[in-house]
Amino acid sequence: MRLKKKEWKAVYCVVIGGSFYYYKSSTDTDPKGHIDLAGHHIVSPLEIKGEKKKHTFSIQAADNASTAGENSLFIGSCGADVELKSWKTSLEEAIHKDKSDPPTVVAQKTKKQSVVGRAKKKAASKTATSALGKKVMKAIVNEETTMLLNSLKRIVKAESGSQKQADDLEKNIIKIAVKSFLLIENKSLSPDDFLVADKPLREAFELMVRVFNGRSRVKEEKIVEALHKVEELLKKAEEVITNLLAPHLTSKNMLRISSAFGCIASADFLLTVFKKPELEDDLDKLIDAMEYYTQFHYH
Repeated sequence: MRLKKKEWKAVYCVVIGGSFYYYKSSTDTDPKGHIDLAGHHIVSPLEIKGEKKKHTFSIQAADNASTAGENSLFIGSCGADVELKSWKTSLEEAIHKDKSDPPTVVAQKTKKQSVVGRAKKKAASKTATSALGKKVMKAIVNEETTMLLNSLKRIVKAESGSQKQADDLEKNIIKIAVKSFLLIENKSLSPDDFLVADKPLREAFELMVRVFNGRSRVKEEKIVEALHKVEELLKKAEEVITNLLAPHLTSKNMLRISSAFGCIASADFLLTVFKKPELEDDLDKLIDAMEYYTQFHYH
């Protein structure tokens, strides 16, 4: 985030519904600020004189046509172009949605829960290192999941040039999967609750498989059209998961969801990956893992 004195401060950001929240750090439960996005527009890239930061964007009032960030409500800079495009898409889509409360509202309420409730929460956190925790990891990190994550990590590293971004992606996916598993074990959620997210995720994977297998036989514009549909489906899955887990997770863990999806739910990112011959082997393994997932149906 860029301040008025031309200083940059690192902040954690999340889009939920039609609202944009930013936090001083990932451990904060209270947002530093927020913008209800209706009636605003996103400008990117910015042309700020003398500014060396790249991959910039701003959130501005609808009547503010500045491309230099003047009078912006928020100016941000991303680590890579693919991340910028993902944020820009997410923000532009959120403009047309209803405003939403931050995830921290629920997190604050949980502080007031009963002694029994706090004890249950503490017990749930301990399961991560218990026999149940081992059961969780065995259920989640199986051979197919490992193949998918490893391939995805290599692809993200090659495209972004950042090993940290690739490692963070893996960590965020596993963390959210573990949290979700524990919520089911503790009866806070049921497996059926997640089926709503499974539908768009499955459709996205199935379409990715079809695009990959038929990419040599169709024109690029058809591939682009299909990948935009994949992006739309992945963002739908993200929205469902976000709304489902918001009452149960802290802001830090909610940010993991937006970060993970923001990294891969981009048609531009997917098209770039499809075009790189050096990523063919990893892309092939990723598609195999997606195809394996779609062969199973949950009821």
